Amino acid sequence: MGAYMQEHDVHVGSFQESLNRRFAPSLGAKGHLGGLDEMVALQKEFGVFKDGRRFGTSLAVLGVGSALDAEAQRRFHLYLASLRKLKSNVAGKNGDAAIVAALAQNLASKKPLPVYFPLHDCRTSADQNRVLITAKARPVFYIAQDYLVISLPVGTAPTAPAAPKRKNKA
Repeated sequence: MGAYMQEHDVHVGSFQESLNRRFAPSLGAKGHLGGLDEMVALQKEFGVFKDGRRFGTSLAVLGVGSALDAEAQRRFHLYLASLRKLKSNVAGKNGDAAIVAALAQNLASKKPLPVYFPLHDCRTSADQNRVLITAKARPVFYIAQDYLVISLPVGTAPTAPAAPKRKNKA
């Protein structure tokens, strides 16, 4: 996200927190619909995550990141759009398609897991500049809960080729 957010990098943690709250473990309180319970209900009713629909489109519908200013939101959605250009650790799927498929499958399962979205530094190696999905893990050491883990790459974007120089006609 770093390269996309630029001077709005301070919001990266807020977007991550917003994602993690949306898919958080259910609180177990009777009548409380939030986190995973709400996502399962929304998926069942509306099919929010489905093949062919971009991850960013689904997050926009869910209002993820909508509490921040318009420019930060725009840059966040540019980052999300870039995920379809990245690889994933899921055979045959780009980063965006792999996320959507993993979420749709998880939310439709008999025992859906909460989802945790960590960030990883994609600058450490070329192999890290991809979406990493782990079907079952315990990424939060202080919570004894299994999660579907979808790790998003963060770092500087590849440099774009320089625009051709124009000759001044004097």
